[in-house]
Amino acid sequence: MEDRDVVRAFLETDPIATSTVWDRVYQQPAYTDVRLDGLPPKAVLAMSPGRPGRGPAGIALHATDVAAARDLVGAIPAGPVFMHLTQEWALALLELRAAELQARPAWLHALDPKDFVELQRHEVRPVDPAWAGRIAQLWEPDWPSEAYVRRRIEAGPSAAVVVDGEPVAWAMTHHETPWVGMMGFLHVVEEHRGKGYAKSVGSALAKEILRRGKVPALHVYADNVPSLRLSEELGFHRVARQVWGDAVLR
Repeated sequence: MEDRDVVRAFLETDPIATSTVWDRVYQQPAYTDVRLDGLPPKAVLAMSPGRPGRGPAGIALHATDVAAARDLVGAIPAGPVFMHLTQEWALALLELRAAELQARPAWLHALDPKDFVELQRHEVRPVDPAWAGRIAQLWEPDWPSEAYVRRRIEAGPSAAVVVDGEPVAWAMTHHETPWVGMMGFLHVVEEHRGKGYAKSVGSALAKEILRRGKVPALHVYADNVPSLRLSEELGFHRVARQVWGDAVLR
């Protein structure tokens, strides 16, 4: 698909649920291949090619029709992929092609301004780009993610609690669209847990996204009970179960 604007209306019918796919289609230059099933579209697939020695290809799929999604899944090249699916039912289509599959369902949450609960009890400051290496090592130790983490620190809002000049808790955004600020990276250094720092950085970041006139959103893996509880304490509500994961396709 050369004219990506033809899928804009399709993705914007649900700008919260499709925000990750929208980001891949319109904001991530690495996602060079965007395909749809037809016009008007019922499915859109964004793909970034894998690089030798640099890990899997990326795919992001949004579909409202099983047959349309099946057609696009069939167009994914064989090999390793890192995937995001906006609909959990689409996972069954990937399973039919997968030699290996590690899928993690996650609840997509969103925050309505009227439901926000102020939980900040500590001073916070923006995350310093100098901390990118440390954050990357704790966030994705098996993936060379420092460059990505640094870009996100520099490009989006963030919040950190600092003790004796060192960051002990932080939260940032994975992407921003015209409507959504997708929160992530939330982490508290182990020896500083139990002090309410996660509530403070999460609350501060959500406030900044709201101040920008956007909807704070985030993904929490379905088995991460503490983070699910924290999201609900901040006032977030569940929007949909989506899927992240890795696969090797035949």
